[in-house]
Amino acid sequence: MQRYFLKHVIDSDHMVLTKDQDVFKHFGKVLRARIGSQAEFVSVDQKVVIGEVIAIDDMTITLAIVAHLKSDVELPINVTIIVSPLKNDRSDWLVQKATELGANGIIFAEMSRTVADWKKQQDKKAVRLQKIAQAAAEQAHRLLVPQIQFMTWQNVLDLSKNVGLVAWEESARTGEVSTLIKLINVMPSGTDVNLIFGPEGGLTRLEVAELTRYGYHPAGLGPRILRAETAPLYALSAISVLRELND
Repeated sequence: MQRYFLKHVIDSDHMVLTKDQDVFKHFGKVLRARIGSQAEFVSVDQKVVIGEVIAIDDMTITLAIVAHLKSDVELPINVTIIVSPLKNDRSDWLVQKATELGANGIIFAEMSRTVADWKKQQDKKAVRLQKIAQAAAEQAHRLLVPQIQFMTWQNVLDLSKNVGLVAWEESARTGEVSTLIKLINVMPSGTDVNLIFGPEGGLTRLEVAELTRYGYHPAGLGPRILRAETAPLYALSAISVLRELND
């Protein structure tokens, strides 16, 4: 069943979608909703309901709330991934897949070895990537849409967090394998975790040293060197296994 995110709370047994809403356009025009059509709707307070169309015209769709759903699909820790802008459409793909895998937020920050230059297109990129995140969150039946942000390196260093991890290929080369597992396993549910990944070419030693001074823990992601868009997905998958599939 199609899922949609609303920008308001659901506080009655009916709701009305209007022509100016994106939800109306997709549900009414793309999916051609009719009397009796159903979809899932997520309110801003992460409540999930099933709405059934009881009236429809060119301006509004009126739905009756026919069921309230219990849904526990979010990762037990709040993971923000911080990456470098990537070339071509690789950032689109990263946002889509990281959203499916449970990222709470995705931040793009220019790093020493960043190749892609988004400065002139940043506003347009932000709108596009946020739409990709919303579509992926709907497809994955999540309760929230990750926020896409652009930050300077100093802004990244100043971000609040409970735990910070930086994926560094030199940690993998020296055989370090336990930092990620140890930290993820002992985190209380609800912990805010920032995960930083370098661009093509990796982070510099200076950047890693700076991150360490700001409380980040260097961690390896196994013996293989992963691409800039692959490493965040590996880490999110590992977190899911450690916290959701490991009884």
